[in-house]
Amino acid sequence: MTKKKKKKMQKNIYTALTFVFFAVFLICSAFSVNNLFFKTAAADSAAEDPTDINAEDVYSPRKTNLLGDLKVNTGDVTYMQDMLGFFKPLYAYNQDTVGWLRVPNTSIDTVVMHNTNDNGRTGDYFYLRNDFYKVYSRYGNVFLDYRCRKYDLSQNTILYGHAIPSGEQAFNDLNKYKNIDFFKANPIVEYGTLYNNYKWKVFTVFLTTVEAPDDNGYVFNYIYPSMGPNSFAGYLAAVRERELYRTGVDVAPTDKILTLSTCDYDFNAKGQKISARLVVVARMLREGESEAIDLSAVTGNPGYRRPQRWYSLMGQSNPYANSPRWTPSDN
Repeated sequence: MTKKKKKKMQKNIYTALTFVFFAVFLICSAFSVNNLFFKTAAADSAAEDPTDINAEDVYSPRKTNLLGDLKVNTGDVTYMQDMLGFFKPLYAYNQDTVGWLRVPNTSIDTVVMHNTNDNGRTGDYFYLRNDFYKVYSRYGNVFLDYRCRKYDLSQNTILYGHAIPSGEQAFNDLNKYKNIDFFKANPIVEYGTLYNNYKWKVFTVFLTTVEAPDDNGYVFNYIYPSMGPNSFAGYLAAVRERELYRTGVDVAPTDKILTLSTCDYDFNAKGQKISARLVVVARMLREGESEAIDLSAVTGNPGYRRPQRWYSLMGQSNPYANSPRWTPSDN
């Protein structure tokens, strides 16, 4: 081999090695940047995800008088005095945060939101189609009725959440309460505000239609925040007609109640859709009261009220056709 050819070969080898080292450098650099990016993104996601917060802290009952409370400044967020520490990261991120709901032996263990700009007349409910981060989501987020008081709770505290047959949404597990044995094992639910946690004893589980034409022009207005003693008696009578079983749990006009409402499809018949709601209602546990229920008082109610359209589709007479049409009032 001539000196000239040898020199040319060495040059080619050097060029090839340089290219290989440069390529390896680029690949390693890209891997390092990529790794750093995903680690950072994962850390940021974990820091912002409220599910990473220990929910146990909210369930320490605490009595406070909110009237006259002063505000305390912490960083850039103003917190009310005596707000439970559990809620502060949630409240700092989204000040529509008003509480936390937990239903035992279900997937329901969630923050509750409240938007005062909701409008029942137009059906404009922000968290029906937005999540905790105020980002559009077809799943929405469990939310408090805009008419209800957030902290000094209304007589009827009403919470809404989605449920669909595929089981992907927040209130789907309320369906478990259709089973009488599930109620027997889980009669207590927990709903707390930013300041106190409360336990509630389920006293009824019922289905009702939401379209007037489906039930002789009538809709049972169970989502009314405040009822007087006379009105409450009529409400209770309407509930008893519709409940899936008798719980044996008593309730009085002086009790505060918690209403959990979601979509239901049990009234669909003969290929026809009938819009309905599954409603689980509990009353606040009374001071000194046991969480236990009288299991012997729990009985089925197979003849519970359905809407007129269901009876017509099924070829049955409606035994409730002449029932009183209760409407809520403050009296």
